[in-house]
Amino acid sequence: MRTKLALLGAITLVAGAAATPAMAAGNPGSSGNAKGRKVVAHAVQRPGKALGAAAQSSTTNFIVTFRLRDEAGAESFVKSVSDPSSPQHGKYLNPQQFTSRFAASQADVSKALAWLRSQGLKPGTVSPTRSYVQVSGSVAAVNKAFSTSIRSYRTSGRTFTAPASAVSVPTDVGTIISGVVGLDRSKLLATSNSRSDEASQRKAAGSVSALGAKPGGKSGRSDACSSYYGQYTLPNIPNAKSPLKGTQPGAMCGYTPQQMRAARGIDKVKNTGKGMKVGITLWCNDPRIADDTNTWAKDLGFQKLKNGQLQVIAPAGGYDPQYCDDKDSGGVNGEQALDVQSIHGAAPDANIVYAAASRPFDDALLTSLHTLVDGNKVDAITNSWGGGEVNDPATNDAYSSVFMQAAAQGISVFFSSGDNGDNTGGDQATTPPSPDYPAANPWITSVGGTSLATGNASGSKVSWEQAWNTSRSVLRDDAWGTWSYRYGGGGGVSQYHPEPYYQKGVVPTRFTGVDPHRAYPDLAGAGDPYTGYLIGFHDGEAASGNFGLTKIGGTSWSSPWTAGTVVLAGKRVGFINPAIYGAGHAGLTDIAGNELTHGFEVKATIVPKGGAPYTALTTVGVNSQEVQNQTLTSERGYDNLTGFGVPASTKAFLAGVSK
Repeated sequence: MRTKLALLGAITLVAGAAATPAMAAGNPGSSGNAKGRKVVAHAVQRPGKALGAAAQSSTTNFIVTFRLRDEAGAESFVKSVSDPSSPQHGKYLNPQQFTSRFAASQADVSKALAWLRSQGLKPGTVSPTRSYVQVSGSVAAVNKAFSTSIRSYRTSGRTFTAPASAVSVPTDVGTIISGVVGLDRSKLLATSNSRSDEASQRKAAGSVSALGAKPGGKSGRSDACSSYYGQYTLPNIPNAKSPLKGTQPGAMCGYTPQQMRAARGIDKVKNTGKGMKVGITLWCNDPRIADDTNTWAKDLGFQKLKNGQLQVIAPAGGYDPQYCDDKDSGGVNGEQALDVQSIHGAAPDANIVYAAASRPFDDALLTSLHTLVDGNKVDAITNSWGGGEVNDPATNDAYSSVFMQAAAQGISVFFSSGDNGDNTGGDQATTPPSPDYPAANPWITSVGGTSLATGNASGSKVSWEQAWNTSRSVLRDDAWGTWSYRYGGGGGVSQYHPEPYYQKGVVPTRFTGVDPHRAYPDLAGAGDPYTGYLIGFHDGEAASGNFGLTKIGGTSWSSPWTAGTVVLAGKRVGFINPAIYGAGHAGLTDIAGNELTHGFEVKATIVPKGGAPYTALTTVGVNSQEVQNQTLTSERGYDNLTGFGVPASTKAFLAGVSK
C-alpha cells in the first residue's frame, strides 16, 4: 500500500518493498530477492549468535497481512473523520462498512490463500475485515515459499528462529500480500511498568494502613511512607545531593484511585464510564484478575467490579506455554492488574475487555488488536508494551493498518511511551538515542509520564507536577555519589515514520529533526513510581505468593488511566491527535521546566552489577534533565517528555477531545 504523500510527508521506498498507510522506507541494506519477486519482510533485525539452519521439519506460525484495496481512500477518510474542523468529524464506520469500502477483495484474498496452500502452507481463518490470515507450516515450506532461510540464533540466553535473508513473494501475489509478520522472533516485547527501589516493597499488605499510611497523621520525621508528598521525611538523613536543597520528603505509599480522581478533577465529571468499553492488549492472563481487583477495591474502599464488567478474550489457539502459565500469568500479572485497576479507577462503571495474546511477539499482539477492532468491541484501547523500533515495513505497516482502521471506527488507541527515556541510559555520548515502538507510530496517541505531587491526603490539592525523568545518588562513606540515570517517561523521534500531517508547523524541528519524522509522546499522565499507584494482585515474585497491595508506576500507569479518562466523554472520540495538535491542544495543561527542584530520600535496595544487593540511603531527583546528557527536555509548548501536557482538568480535556 503506497503512502499518500500529502498525509505524512514524502518518503522513499526501497526497491521491491511494499508500503502501507503511514509507512516509510524499508531497510536500505535489504535488496529485493530474485527478479519477479517482492520483499514482504526483512531479514532478522537483531540476529545475535548464529547457530545454524532451523530444523526443516519443525513447524512455525505467523501471519500474512493483506493490502487495502483503496488505501488512498482509507487515509483520506481517517484524516477527515478525525479532524475536529471537518464536516465528516465523528461520522465513524463500523467494521463491515470499513471492509466494504477499503479492504482487500474476497477474490484477491482467495487468490493469496490458494498460493499459500500451493506452497505447502496452511492458512487458517481470514480475519473478518480481510486484514490478515494466520498461517502455519514447516520451516522447509516457509523457506521455499518465501525464498528465504529460517535459521536459529541465540542472544541474552534466549534461542529463537528468524529469516536470515529477506522474505519475498511472487510479484503477482505481492499486489495482494503486504507483509509477513512473526517469522522474525528476535524482538521479544516487554511491558513498561516500573517500581521504586525502596528497601521494603510491602507486597503482603492488605490495607492502606498496613502499608504505613496515616492520611490524617501530622507531618514530621518518620520511617512510614507518606499519604501525600512531603508528609514525612526520614529521620537522621543528611541534606540531599546538590542541586536539591535541604532534606527531601520520603517516598509515598502510592496513590489510591480516590486520590487520583480528586487530583484530576474527575469528581467534577458526571459521567462514570457507564455504557462505554475500554480494551487492553497484553500477552497471557492471570485467572485471578477479577477477584484480585475486587479485593483491591474492598481494601481501598473503592467500587468493586460488577458481574461481567471485566471480560477476558483468550487467544484462539491458546497460550504459548513457553511464555504463559496459570501461576503468575507469565510474569505480567502485575501489568495486567495495573491496566485493569487504572481503568477502573478512572472510569468505575466502564466495561473492560482484555484481549490476551498467546505470546509476547508482534504477530500475536497484532491479532489481539484486531480482535478488539475487527469486532468493534471497545471505544478505546490501552497498550502498555512495546520494544525498540525496527526498520521492517511488514511489521510497522501492519500496526499502522490496524490503528487506521481503529481511527475509522472511532476507537481511540493509546500506547505507553516507554520507561527508559530516550534509551541512552542518561548519556547520549555513550549510547545513541532510539525510539520505542509502537509508541512512535503516528496513528496512535503516545502517553508519556509525569511526577504528580499532591499536598493533602484527599488528593484534591496538587502541589506541583513535572516531567518524570529520574536520577539517583547513593550515600556511601558519608558522601553522596554521582547522579546516575534511573528511568523516566519515553520520548524521542521515529527513525521510520515521517512527520505526520498533524505535527507539521506545530512541533519544532528540534524534536522532529531536519528530515522531519514523527515525534512522541503526544500527551502525558502520572507515572513516577516513587509516588506510584496502589494496585492489588498475587505477585509471583513474593515469597508467599499471597495477594497484597503494592505501588507501581511507569507509563503503564499513565496510558490506561488516560484511556479510562477518555471514555468519560460518554461517546467515541476517535483518534485524538488532531485535537491535541490543534487550537487549544485538547484542554491539556502544559508541563514545562528542566530544573531539578523536587525529589525523594529513601532507603533503597541497590543491586550492583556482579555484586550482592545492599541497602543504602538514596537521593532521588524527579525532573533531572540538568544532571543528564540525554535528548529529552521539558519545555513550554510541545516537548518530547510530556507532549502538549497532561489532562490536569478532566472537564477541560473531555471538552477538548469531544468537539
